[in-house]
Amino acid sequence: MPLHFAESDNNQTKEKWTSCVQKHRASVFSTVTYLDACSVQWCVLFSEDEKSGMACPYVIKAGVKVLVTPFFVRYIEWVGDDFDEEAIQFHLQQEFSVADIQVKQAGEIGAKHFQQLIPGNLHLNQQAKRSLKKAQIFHKEERLLPELLFQLIELELSSKVHALNADTLKILQKLVTAFENKGLIQLNLYDNEHWCGALWLIEYEDTVLYLKGTVKESAKQQGGMYLLMKTAIEYAHSKSKKFDFGGSNVENVRRFNLSFGAEDVVYSHWVWNNAPMWWNFLRSIRSLWKRK
Repeated sequence: MPLHFAESDNNQTKEKWTSCVQKHRASVFSTVTYLDACSVQWCVLFSEDEKSGMACPYVIKAGVKVLVTPFFVRYIEWVGDDFDEEAIQFHLQQEFSVADIQVKQAGEIGAKHFQQLIPGNLHLNQQAKRSLKKAQIFHKEERLLPELLFQLIELELSSKVHALNADTLKILQKLVTAFENKGLIQLNLYDNEHWCGALWLIEYEDTVLYLKGTVKESAKQQGGMYLLMKTAIEYAHSKSKKFDFGGSNVENVRRFNLSFGAEDVVYSHWVWNNAPMWWNFLRSIRSLWKRK
C-alpha cells in the first residue's frame, strides 16, 4: 500500500485530514484543533488516495526528527480503511529516526490502558457511594470559568503531578482556549456561594472526554471530585454518549475511575531509536546534566 507524508502547515493537507477524520468519526485527539493546540509540529502519513491516514506529531532535536505523543494526547491512530501495521511502522521508521508514541491499535507490546463507561453501565462501588453521600453539601453549576480552574490546577496539582509544569500548563491553556466554542464544558463545584473546584469536559461525536480538573483539598475530603465526575458521566449518558475518563495508567487514578463501573480499554506503546551514536551520546549527557 503506497503511503506518503504531508506537512500540516499546508492548508490543503489540513482540509483533507479534517475530511478523513469527520468521515470515519475518529477520536478528538486526531482533529486539527486538538493537534494544533498540543503539537510543536505534525504531519500526516496518508494512503495513496489520501482518504486514510495517521497524524504524526513530532519535534526536531539536534537535527533528528522524533515522533512523539504530545501531552494531553492519549494516542495517535490510523483513520480510515484497514491498514498493514508493518507497512505503517516501516514508513514511520523511514521518516522518524526516533519514536516514543502511544497508538490506538491494541497490542501486547507496551500495552497501556484507559477507562471508559458506556451508557447504562454506571455502577458505584461502596467507596463511591460513601463519598457521594458526604458530597450532598455541594451544588454544581455548568459555566466556563477557565482562569479560576487554571489557578487551582497550578496550585493543587503542579506539585503532585510531575508531568504538569510551566510548559505543559501552557499546552493545556491552548487546548482549553481552542475548544471554548467547540464542545468545551466546565462543571463547577460550590459550597454555598464558595467555589471549590471544577473539571473540564470536551464533547465530541459520540464521546464526552474528561480533560482535566481538580477541587480544593477540603472539598476532596468531602467527596467533591466524586460528585463532579458522577455529574459528568450522567451528562454524557443522558445524550447516549460514552464517557472517557482520559486515563489512567496511574493505579490510584485507575481505581477511582473503576469505582464508577468503568472498564479498561487497551492501546499500544511503540518505541524505537535508530538515531546516530553521537545523538544518543548528547542525549545521555543532557540527561545527566538535568539530574544535577
